Amino acid sequence: MAIKKDEKKMTSLTRQLRSLIGQIEALRVEISQLDALISEYRQTITTLKNLKELGAGKEVLLPVGRIAQVGAKLENVEKVVINIGSGISVELPFDEAVEQIEKEIVSGVALREALERAIVELYGRVEELSQKIREHGHAEAGEERKNGEEERKE
Repeated sequence: MAIKKDEKKMTSLTRQLRSLIGQIEALRVEISQLDALISEYRQTITTLKNLKELGAGKEVLLPVGRIAQVGAKLENVEKVVINIGSGISVELPFDEAVEQIEKEIVSGVALREALERAIVELYGRVEELSQKIREHGHAEAGEERKNGEEERKE
């Protein structure tokens, strides 16, 4: 009877451990996606600044998909159209657009830090559960030895 209870306890602890590990992996994926987005925002700012530095009238190659480019002439880099969410875009003066993108970067970095703290917290819980599993395993092994000795005495 005690063995079934011990098995259920061990199964429960193992299930909890797997759940925590799954949560950690999900957070890692989210951080990776966030890193890519932050990198894209930074690249956008760099590109906008480079275009402004080139100035109106300059010829550039405009990417059309991954494998093609077409020639284009810069006309006005003082206004930038940016997506503000839910498919809505707004035209902003250059400096305001860059400032808006920088705010998105700051927000993304703050979220990344919160996710990293959550991972550290989860690792702490993983360690606690691992310790419980080890202790439970040691207790179970001790109980089996005790039962084996009692059977030999009989």
